[in-house]
Amino acid sequence: SALDLMRRLPPVHTEKNLDFVTELVPELEDDLLQTVDCPLKVQTCQTTKKDYLICDYNREGDSYRSPWSNKYEPALEDDDEVELPSKKIRDMEIKANAIFAVYAQAYYDSGNSSVYMWEVSDNSFAACVLFKKDGSGTRGVEKGVWDSIHVVEIVVDSKKE
Repeated sequence: SALDLMRRLPPVHTEKNLDFVTELVPELEDDLLQTVDCPLKVQTCQTTKKDYLICDYNREGDSYRSPWSNKYEPALEDDDEVELPSKKIRDMEIKANAIFAVYAQAYYDSGNSSVYMWEVSDNSFAACVLFKKDGSGTRGVEKGVWDSIHVVEIVVDSKKE
């Protein structure tokens, strides 16, 4: 019923409404946070000064991992316990971020993109590709933002490696 309520409330207030619902029913917080997509936010990497998008897929507590520096911001209290992508996955993540940044500029004429990758098992990994475009003030649009979240799992066929 909490999900049904979230579907009926105005999307512009999703984050605020999610806070209210989780305050009323704290035992549903984990399920709701995994199910309800909040608007993507832009954060600037403290190391590289490049913008990146934050969401549940790069979050650890109240910190978010920058795809540019591979560091959590704000810094975590205990970095040793956080699992970062392996070198192979991280290398693919770096290339994907460079590719999708060019794609976002070419296709959307501006906007932000971020890609996060992580291991799922010995022969699979997942990727989350995020796009955010603020269309406010363009083509007669008074206020409009477009967020896109794509999550895929890739299974590597060991016979074809």
